[in-house]
Amino acid sequence: MDEVVRKQNRFIRKVVSLSAAGVFLDGYDLFIISVALIYVESQNWLSTGETGAIQLGLLQSSALIGMFFGSLFLGRFADRVGRRTLYVIDLIFFIFFGFLTSLATNINQLIIFRLLLGIGIGADYPISSTYVAEFSPKQQRGRLVTRTFMFWGIGSLIAAVVGFSVGRFESLNFFGMQVNTWRIMLASGVAPAVVVLLLRHTMPESPRWLIANNKVDEAKKVIEQIKNKYYLDYTKDLSTVEPERRGKVSELFSNAYRKRTMFSWIPWFFMDIGVYGVGISIPSILEKVGFGGTTIADKVHAILGTIILDVVVLIGFVIALFIIERLGRLRLQEIGFLGMAAGALVFALTFGHGIYVMMIVLAAFQLFENLGPNLTTWIVPTEIFPTRLRATAQGTSAAFSRLGAVFGTLTFPLFELYYGWNNLFIIVFVFMMLGALFTWILGTEAKGLSLEESSLVFLEFSKYLKTLGEKVEEASNQLYDMITNYDNLTGRAESIKNLEHEADEIVHEIYDKVNNMPKPLESVDVGMLATKYDDILDFMDGVAKRLSLFKVKKTPEMVQFGRVILESVQEVTTAFNLFGNFTEGDSTEIREQIVKINELENAADEILENSYSTLFASKDPIEVIKLKEIYEHMETVTDKCEDVSDIFNDLVIKYT
Repeated sequence: MDEVVRKQNRFIRKVVSLSAAGVFLDGYDLFIISVALIYVESQNWLSTGETGAIQLGLLQSSALIGMFFGSLFLGRFADRVGRRTLYVIDLIFFIFFGFLTSLATNINQLIIFRLLLGIGIGADYPISSTYVAEFSPKQQRGRLVTRTFMFWGIGSLIAAVVGFSVGRFESLNFFGMQVNTWRIMLASGVAPAVVVLLLRHTMPESPRWLIANNKVDEAKKVIEQIKNKYYLDYTKDLSTVEPERRGKVSELFSNAYRKRTMFSWIPWFFMDIGVYGVGISIPSILEKVGFGGTTIADKVHAILGTIILDVVVLIGFVIALFIIERLGRLRLQEIGFLGMAAGALVFALTFGHGIYVMMIVLAAFQLFENLGPNLTTWIVPTEIFPTRLRATAQGTSAAFSRLGAVFGTLTFPLFELYYGWNNLFIIVFVFMMLGALFTWILGTEAKGLSLEESSLVFLEFSKYLKTLGEKVEEASNQLYDMITNYDNLTGRAESIKNLEHEADEIVHEIYDKVNNMPKPLESVDVGMLATKYDDILDFMDGVAKRLSLFKVKKTPEMVQFGRVILESVQEVTTAFNLFGNFTEGDSTEIREQIVKINELENAADEILENSYSTLFASKDPIEVIKLKEIYEHMETVTDKCEDVSDIFNDLVIKYT
C-alpha cells in the first residue's frame, strides 16, 4: 500500500512541479526587470523628465502587454488543440526572447523583446493552472494549485537574489569578454526554461480535455497508462465529464456565465494594479525611503530590501496553503483585498516616517496580497467554468488583468514624478477597496467541489438528473408498447417496476449530493426536479400495475393516453437537454418546449373528459371503476410532466 501511495504522489508531484516550474519562470522573468532596471538606467538609454518616465513605464509594462496578448489568444488555443501542446510551446518564447533581451543595444529593442517574452509568459498562466486543476483530486485541488502558484513568489524572490548576487559587480568576465551584469540577469532564465521544456514534453494530455472534446478512446488510453504506471485511477473522478461542444469566447458573456466572467475579470484587474504597479517599483520605492545610495554599488542594498519583502510574499503563500480549503477562495480574496487596502492607506499616511516603518507597511501589503487575491484570482477561473471554456476563461481573465498591470506599471512612474509615492498609494487604496467590493458582489465559491460541480451553471450537475430522465423516457416507451401490443402485461409491468426502483436509487444519490451543495437556490431546483421526475415514474408504474391486475380490455382511450404520455416525456427530455450547455438563445427554445408540454397536458384532459361519456354508458360498474382509475392515473402522468415544465420555466426566469 505504501508503494501505491508513493507512486500516486509521485505523479501528482510531477504534474505540480512542471507546472510550478513554468510559474516560477513567470515570476522570475517578470520581476528580474525590477532589479535589472537599476543597472539599465546606468546605460544612459533613458531620456530625462517626462519622456524618461514614459520610457521607464513602457519598459516595466512591456512584458505585461505581451502577457495580455498571450493570455487572450493562446489561452483560447489551449481549449481548441489541447493542454499539452501549449504546455510545451510556450517555453520556446521563454528561451528565445529571454535570450534576445540580454542582447538588446537600446531601450527600444529591450522593450520589444520583453513584450515578445511576455507572450510566452501570458500563455503559461492559463495552461499551468488549468493543467494542475484538471489532474488534481477535488479535496486537494485548492492546495495543489496554491502550491503551484507559490512558485511565482519563489521566482520573484530568486530574481532578487540573483540581482543581489551579481549586482555587486558592474560586469563579469565570460570567456574573456566583459559582460554587463544586467545582461546576465535577463539571460539567466533561459537555462531553466530549456530543462522545463524537455521535461514537459514527457507529460500526457489532460484526459478531462480529451473526453470533453469527444476523444474518449484517447482519454481511456491516457487514464490506463497513468493507472498502470502510477496506480492512480481517474475513472471515477472523470465519470461526470461528458463530451461538450466547442466553447466560444462569446459564451463567457451569455446569461449563464456572465456573472462568473465578471468575477474572474474585475477583481483580478484591480489586484494586478497593486501587484505589478507596486511590485515592480519596490526597488525604486526602497531607494526613496532610505535604502541605497548614489552609486550602483550602493543601490544594490535596495535589492536586499526587495529580497526581504519577497520572503514575506512566500509567507503569504504558505499561510494560504494551510487555510484556503478551510476559509474558501471567496473569503480569502475579500480578506486579502481589505488587508492590501489597509496597507496602502497606512503607507500613504506614514510615508517618510523612517525605513523600518515603510518596510513593515510594505510587508503587510505584500503579505495580504499573496495570501489573498494574487493567489485566488489565479485559481478561480480554473474552477468555475466547464472544461470546454476553462483555459479560455483563465486566459481572458489573465489578459484583462494585464490591462490593470499595464496601467499600474505604465502610469506609476508618471504619477510618482508629479504627485509622489504617498499620494499614489491613496489611489492604490481606492483600487484595492474596489477589488474587495466586486469580490463581494460577484463572488462564487468553489471550495471542495469537483470541477464539474463548481463549473455548474443551471443543471450541469445533471449527470444524475439526466440518468433519471433516461429511466423515465425508457419507462414511457415500455408503457406505450404495453398498451399498443397489449400482451405479456405482467412481464411488462414488472419491467417498468424495475425501472422505478432504479430511479429511486438515483433519487437517493441526488439528495445525498444536494445536501452537500453550497448554494441553497441550486439545491432546491435540483431537489424539486428529482422529485417531479420520480413522480412521473411512480404514476407510470401505477398505470402498468393496474393494467396487469385489472385485466380490462384494451380501449382507444388507452392508446391515445399512451401516445400523449410518450410525447410529453420526450418534450420534457428535449427541454432538459437544452439546459446542459445553456446559452442566450436556448431560453426561447425551452419556452417553446414548455408550451408543447402544456398543450399535451390539455390534450390529456380532453381525452379524460371524453372518456367519461363512454365509461358511464357501460353497464358493468366494476369495469367502469377499473378504467376510470387507469385513465386518471394516465392523465396524472401528463400533469407531472407539466409540473416539470413549470420548474423549467422558473429556472429560465431565475437565471436569465
